[in-house]
Amino acid sequence: MLVFLSFFFVLFVGMLGYIGWMHYLILILFIYPSMNFLSFNLSFFSKNSFVCLDFFSFLMLILTFWIVFLSIISSLKINLEKSSMFFLLMISSLFVVLFMFFVVNNIFFFFFFFESSLIPTLVIIIGWGGKVEKIKSGYYLFFYTLFGSMPMLMSIFFLKVENFSLSFYFLEMSNFVVLIYLFAVISFLIKMPMFLVHSWLPKAHVEAPLSGSMVLAGVLLKMGGYGMYRFFFIYKNFLYLNSIWMYISVWGGIVSSMICLRQVDLKSIIAYSSVSHMSLVIMGLFSFSFSSLVGSLMLMVAHGLCSSGLFFLANVLYERSGTRSIFLNKGMMSIFPSLSIWWFIFCSFNMACPPSLNLISEIFLMNGLISWSFVFVWFLMFLSFLGGVYNLFLFSFCNHGVLNSSIFFFNSTYFLEYYILYMHFFPIFFFFLKLDMFY
Repeated sequence: MLVFLSFFFVLFVGMLGYIGWMHYLILILFIYPSMNFLSFNLSFFSKNSFVCLDFFSFLMLILTFWIVFLSIISSLKINLEKSSMFFLLMISSLFVVLFMFFVVNNIFFFFFFFESSLIPTLVIIIGWGGKVEKIKSGYYLFFYTLFGSMPMLMSIFFLKVENFSLSFYFLEMSNFVVLIYLFAVISFLIKMPMFLVHSWLPKAHVEAPLSGSMVLAGVLLKMGGYGMYRFFFIYKNFLYLNSIWMYISVWGGIVSSMICLRQVDLKSIIAYSSVSHMSLVIMGLFSFSFSSLVGSLMLMVAHGLCSSGLFFLANVLYERSGTRSIFLNKGMMSIFPSLSIWWFIFCSFNMACPPSLNLISEIFLMNGLISWSFVFVWFLMFLSFLGGVYNLFLFSFCNHGVLNSSIFFFNSTYFLEYYILYMHFFPIFFFFLKLDMFY
């Protein structure tokens, strides 16, 4: 309850405009350690009927704290604008909605916060987005999410009638209604996003400001995976239908990896790589083995940090060159050699090189998926190979080649930027050293 009150205090004080940005960040840092008093456990450890905290939701909470904090630090330039307090309010609202989504036990409030995250995200993209197509990308995001929300609400009503309860503790599905299964799964697959319903993601990323991209890649995509984990009690009854999403995902992961090789926008490449990684998470969650479930959780955490770091790196180049085209951002190694090291680290982590959590997560996932069907070994081999290809393509295009004359040489990189990059790198490396936290 203390944590809840602290969050609402931060939100209301920020809304009234009585504190500055740095005071706000310090407040968040004071709240963050209180989360670490919660114990790590794979089962429910909350005795409160309103709070649903287990190891999965706990890691998602820590990831939310980490990414939102870093996204606020990386957007300090907005502090100079007149709309800075409104921007802070939107980030705070998104922060509170995500926090409540990951801890709430009532399935209706779970749905409410799941859909509520759309509003602040939409305002951030439309309000501080870069290009003229930001309204169009907002429409994509809005209508894709809206398309899956009404069916999901109907499935919640059905579960309430079936179980006489809205608590996750007591939910079970005795009548195996295929329509309810489809209604319950489609909203999460759109949010992940699964290939075929993914086109809102690259558009939203390309048009969003830096903080919007960081939170979108770091936390918002993980809401779909967390929702699927919470709805396992439905999915376990339809194993023959789960295989359909797995086949679509493995095909979609390979296709989206190929699409990465044809992109010219830095943000677009990273966004399509997110689709490829999330396809692995969908396959891991639907294969129903402990190995692949732990692998999915690891990959969600690792991808959230790694993808957010890559978006920040793309923005660092964009601020120097004024463009995100890979044909114009070339030869960075000759003027920003220390930044090139960070490009190398994050691109190699993104392709699952040691020592990164991404590597262990993909090993766990592949172990679970190949035990589910040995045919997957050929597709996963190709998927891993393409992951290496597009990450090498991204690194080599940006850091090698002839330097573009339009880049502003005198604008050196700042200490704060290296701090943000290190804070993305450290948890991925730390979790690699401390794998016993996951089981």
